[in-house]
Amino acid sequence: MTIAEQIYELVKSLPQDQASEILSFAESIRDQYLNANQPSNTVTSQQWTELVYSLAGSWEQDFPSLEDIRSNSGQDILREIL
Repeated sequence: MTIAEQIYELVKSLPQDQASEILSFAESIRDQYLNANQPSNTVTSQQWTELVYSLAGSWEQDFPSLEDIRSNSGQDILREIL
């Protein structure tokens, strides 16, 4: 009896929710194997977060602050806040 047949016989005897859990587990194992053998061209959320934090504030000097913009237009920021 092959491993696939053994797994099939075992899963047949389980309730539907447990069999579904086994199927999800087997799919995740398959996906891990497929993803490990393929080069990844996508950026993960962790990599994206690291990129954003590394760039945060790097263009700060290129853009005027709200105070600079309003001071040139003659608006009084402190009076507007109150």
